[in-house]
Amino acid sequence: MKNIMVAVVGVLILAIGLTGCGEKPLNASLGQSVDLKPGQAVELNSEKMTLKFEKVLNDSRCPEGASCVWEGQVQCLVTLDLDGKKEQITLTQRGSDEGASQIYNRYLIKFDVTPYPRLNQTIGQSDYRLHVTVTIIS
Repeated sequence: MKNIMVAVVGVLILAIGLTGCGEKPLNASLGQSVDLKPGQAVELNSEKMTLKFEKVLNDSRCPEGASCVWEGQVQCLVTLDLDGKKEQITLTQRGSDEGASQIYNRYLIKFDVTPYPRLNQTIGQSDYRLHVTVTIIS
């Protein structure tokens, strides 16, 4: 009986420990394109920078197959850790754009959010991808 209790406690400790572990960040170089799913991060090798795709805040892009008055937009929340200082920013892409860019500090963040919405289809949060490339502004 004592062995069973020890085994159960061991499994519980292991399970608790694993739920606290996040995914290891991907590694990339400046100018290298990376695809991130919500909750995933990328470390830039030559910079002291990590970019984490937290989630899609809203997606009002006009779905394929629909007629809309406005093209809509998609907004993604990302956390940037630069030199140990964390800041959350919102990346916004208009519905008619095939990609967008935003400046942060001395960096140019180019990005594209997929998939594009289709009429009568729902996109789950886990289905989104943020295709991102970070370069230094020259």
